[in-house]
Amino acid sequence: MSKSLVNPVLFSKHFNVDPAALRKARLLDPLLNSDTKLFIDPLLLPSSANRTIKKEGFAHLKERFENIVRLLDACEKEGDAAWKGAEKLLSLAEMPETGLGYGGAGTSGSSRSRQTRQTVLKTAREIIALGVKDPQIISLMGLFDEGVGPDTISDMATAAIMPALAKITEEFCAKHGVPTQPFPAYEGRNLPANPFKNTPMPIILVPDDIVRDLPLAADWSDVDRVVSEIDEIREAVNRQIADFTRATLTDKKHALKKAALASRKRFEGLFKALLASSEPYDPNGDVLGFYALRDVMARDAAAFKTNIKPPAQPSRDELKRVVDAIVAHFKFMIENNNLWELLWDDRKPKREKAAQLLFFAVADMFCKANNIDISPETHSGGGPVDFKFSVGYVNRLVVEVKLSKGTVVHGYKTQLEIYKTASQTDAGVFLVIDVGGMGRKLIEIKKHRELMEAKGHRVSDIVVVDGKRKASASVAKIAPAAKPAAKKVARKRPRKARGA
Repeated sequence: MSKSLVNPVLFSKHFNVDPAALRKARLLDPLLNSDTKLFIDPLLLPSSANRTIKKEGFAHLKERFENIVRLLDACEKEGDAAWKGAEKLLSLAEMPETGLGYGGAGTSGSSRSRQTRQTVLKTAREIIALGVKDPQIISLMGLFDEGVGPDTISDMATAAIMPALAKITEEFCAKHGVPTQPFPAYEGRNLPANPFKNTPMPIILVPDDIVRDLPLAADWSDVDRVVSEIDEIREAVNRQIADFTRATLTDKKHALKKAALASRKRFEGLFKALLASSEPYDPNGDVLGFYALRDVMARDAAAFKTNIKPPAQPSRDELKRVVDAIVAHFKFMIENNNLWELLWDDRKPKREKAAQLLFFAVADMFCKANNIDISPETHSGGGPVDFKFSVGYVNRLVVEVKLSKGTVVHGYKTQLEIYKTASQTDAGVFLVIDVGGMGRKLIEIKKHRELMEAKGHRVSDIVVVDGKRKASASVAKIAPAAKPAAKKVARKRPRKARGA
């Protein structure tokens, strides 16, 4: 499946809903034609501020998983009637209605392999054999088994709580005048239809406090911490793996499964610690830039309007001229229009991916506001993000965005060249956003550029954007008034010294 993000369309924009209404309702503003890499974490449901989720949603989840646990407990052997009943209840189908997950371009779902479902059921049955029958154990299968990733965990939960999510969506749309139609498969709820689907499919809104960038059961940075805090589990794991934090994911899952399933006491200790550790994705910190992307897309198009002329012809030179204008506009908005604020989480720079999505949002809005027929495209799967601009069939240009605190030299010398080769072009722009920690990196890549140019290679431009924190507008207004007073003090001191 493609991992591209092209011409994104927000729910709020398409249906003319004030984004503030979604924020007030604590609901995500989904992209209708691409997935957002956030996932529903079933461990967050009981603490949600949304009453429908906290009560009805969690009740649906418990009922679905309780029935699976009950059937597995009654199972005498794999493949018998009880096993098949549990298998039928354990839906692993992707849930494209929410616009969450790893879908990339489009939001089409698919069913996962029967083998994955069998694996989940086998591990759940092992846990039940320990005497643990809490239905939420199903939520933790990503800890122990290969092929059970964050999207699998999220989709299991989504399938279980879909009645509650449909109710929330119907109520919000009725209140805010969003056009809907009945969907019989969703308890007959009146829901908005996704206009980017060939067959009728509803849009399902999701509360923002039940999602994470990774469900806890798949976020090994958190799992590492939880394991290290439980002495018995840590010691058992360390007997198998010398350094848990540096082991491969396969090794971690194998070691943790063996340690946790050795006894009921061990498993319950891990289970209890994990239940207490899950926290939702922070929209204020927004370290990955998902909310920043929406912020830019929801802005007045006038902020992106310039006098730039669209490409006169589909040529390399015209493409370069327009992309240079987009990059210049991005630089201006960061340095002079307070867009730098979306690069920071308080006094800490956000992750590089947040800066990359911010550039994509500005580029996309710039093209739309100026009626420029160049489509920015980002490959935004699990790894780095590069941007391909194209006009016509053969003219392409790649933009690579890097934070100064990151791997700038490798990015310019190696990464950008790989992306250019993959896009079948030798045209590129290397955009460095200075948030501190630059050191000698800029000097080194400029020297490399000069060396390659002297050898006759076509080199990529280097553009530096000052993305460092700046004084707020109120501080800036006060500062000039303070200068005269400072000068008077400075003049008085020498006279006072001469009279001493």
